[in-house]
Amino acid sequence: MTRFHRRGFLQTALAGALGAVTPGLTSADSSRPPRTFDATALRAAITRLLGGNTGWAQQFDLRPLEPPNGAYDVFDIAGERGAVELGASSPVALMSGFGWWLKYVAGGHLSTNGDRLDLPRLLPAPSQPITRTTSLTDRYAYNFTVFGYTMPFWSWQDWERELDLLAASGYNRVLSMVGQEIIWYELFQGFGLNEYEVRQWIAQPAHQPWQWYGEITGYDDGESAYSGPVSVELLHKRAELGRRINERMWQLGITPVFPAFIGHVPDRVFAQRNPFAKVIPQEDSAGHPRPWWLAATDPLWPRLAEQFYRLQATHFGTTTHYSNDLMHEGGVLGDVKIGDAGREVQNALTKAVPNATWLLQAWQDNPRKELIESIDKNRVIVLDLDSDDGPLWNKTNTFWGAPWAWGTIQNFGGRLGMFGNLVEPGRTLPAVRNAPDRERLTGTAMVLEGTYHNPVVADLLAEMTWHDQPVELDGWIADYVRRRYGTADQNALTAWRVLLNTAYSYSSTGHTSGDGPYETPFAAEPALTVTSASSFAPKIWRYPPEQFEPALTALLRVHPMLRQLSTYRYDLVDVTRQVLANRARKLLDRVRSAYQAKNRLDVERLGERFLHYADLTDRILGTHEQWMLGPWEQRATAWASTPFEEEILLWNARSILTIWTIKGCGVLHEYANRDWHGLVGQYYRARWQRWFTELAKTVDLGIPPVFNDWCSRADNWARRAAAHPTRPLGDTYTIASGIATELAGETD
Repeated sequence: MTRFHRRGFLQTALAGALGAVTPGLTSADSSRPPRTFDATALRAAITRLLGGNTGWAQQFDLRPLEPPNGAYDVFDIAGERGAVELGASSPVALMSGFGWWLKYVAGGHLSTNGDRLDLPRLLPAPSQPITRTTSLTDRYAYNFTVFGYTMPFWSWQDWERELDLLAASGYNRVLSMVGQEIIWYELFQGFGLNEYEVRQWIAQPAHQPWQWYGEITGYDDGESAYSGPVSVELLHKRAELGRRINERMWQLGITPVFPAFIGHVPDRVFAQRNPFAKVIPQEDSAGHPRPWWLAATDPLWPRLAEQFYRLQATHFGTTTHYSNDLMHEGGVLGDVKIGDAGREVQNALTKAVPNATWLLQAWQDNPRKELIESIDKNRVIVLDLDSDDGPLWNKTNTFWGAPWAWGTIQNFGGRLGMFGNLVEPGRTLPAVRNAPDRERLTGTAMVLEGTYHNPVVADLLAEMTWHDQPVELDGWIADYVRRRYGTADQNALTAWRVLLNTAYSYSSTGHTSGDGPYETPFAAEPALTVTSASSFAPKIWRYPPEQFEPALTALLRVHPMLRQLSTYRYDLVDVTRQVLANRARKLLDRVRSAYQAKNRLDVERLGERFLHYADLTDRILGTHEQWMLGPWEQRATAWASTPFEEEILLWNARSILTIWTIKGCGVLHEYANRDWHGLVGQYYRARWQRWFTELAKTVDLGIPPVFNDWCSRADNWARRAAAHPTRPLGDTYTIASGIATELAGETD
């Protein structure tokens, strides 16, 4: 039963109301969150997050609460044992209050890599009421790329869990792109293309985010048998999932952010069928043909935009926030001025959805001053994607007066090295929030390119919504360890202090250049000197590797009761894998020295050890499902309606991690490399085995082998490799202990 709090409350029943903003409607004042709750949906989410325990979930009294003056959202936690009171000003704030209660009252833990819910039958309440407020109106989640590097083949079960976590983490604006490609399918058939031509133009799921960006299309000569055309069945299945995702977002008080119409059209085919339209050809992007662009000043543009939004509303309803960028990472405007184009984009959006907010990404040269000054900046939010590394807000006069959100990428391509920036969100973000020159800072943006790893980063990022002062990281990490493992184990704390001071000590001041972690050498194309696996990663160490290794020693010494915890097992795989990657890096330096000294025996011996490290890595990765290639492949093929489509989707899933595409291989190969069982032990290892075999033969000559067929061989593997195991093999602790013992016994 629901009891209203005796202090101020809204005279609105909790059950059955969707809130002030609902699908198909737009709010006249989107600066205010929905103040009414669907109590049934929120209690169901709490039940799911508590592992399905309805007895626990029924011990929460959910009530609405008005925020105090100066705050946008508030939650408070009170009550007594077995009767916990959660009050909040919005559904997302209430779920955030639940998350805070779990962390700081019950001592539990939620993450994308395992939960710990060892709670008593009667749930605890705080000894004194807890109240947290935030002035941040927009807590945004998702880079477009996460729909390619993490989520392209997710099922409803995956999404249901994700949406619960997003709400409990405080995100109230979330990019929703699943299934939106069906709009293209129907739109362009109304402008002269046949349905096959449109399906051929649409990219497969893992590559589709970059088509929304205007960087690639489904056309890819030489790959058509595997890259398309996308099937009608897949279009409809994904659209249905997208509708289900949006419905759940609304129930949880999350505003879906839909893609906006920018003007991308199917290349020269659209121009041929619409000969009087001004269609501007585009240059390639990393070897891929871009969609052409219908000039926003052309008379056809408003018609196309109107139909786009009409179809979007038919399939998915309308929302209050829309996102996309003009000329993302390049593009050609022709003689159209960026300000004129931006004004037409906003006008079309406003006509379709009055008072809608346009989300722009601050990245590289965007947004330009001329754009911001030509549009209604009061209906724009600029997402400063890289505020913690290369902030643009302080280089653009705070985006020339537009509202903006402080963002963090942290991860590029979903690469799995242990890495994270805790200093910037924990210390710098609060400082920015209190800085006089922050101007119209309205929120935060979690825009990781790939998710579901380095969970400590996500934990802190979510919490910072409710902190307006810096967090003391050493104390915070100690709390994190207690929550994640359920005890203040001294060895676990020692391990995590090592991690805090190495892998997670990166900050934007005095750091080495490059995106993300210093990558695993196994994923690199073999060479005598390896700096990075992908083109844009750092070329030198982020931290002294010898300072990292004590983390493994300490983590293996935790109390035996912790060894089977899912959270501990995940972390142990991660740390063991990172130690092996670091050792292998240093080993390659020794291979180069031996080669230069013309010592063939050492070249062969050290090469065999490198391959052995790859084998050990594959073995530890194979003990945990989240570190395996097989489940990724299995998710992809589960979407197929025919055996042929199964082959297409399997290629799509593999190619995005390896060559990206055959056209993009020269620039983008290994951009999304993974330390995954199956990739390390087979795909990566086979390349190094081939190279080391030839390297030994060239010692006397002193000219190392060079292979020019890595891309074609990778493409062949992506198309033809056998499926990989989906179930873990072996005990994580036993295998990690054996690896640590072996490494400790090395004498040279």
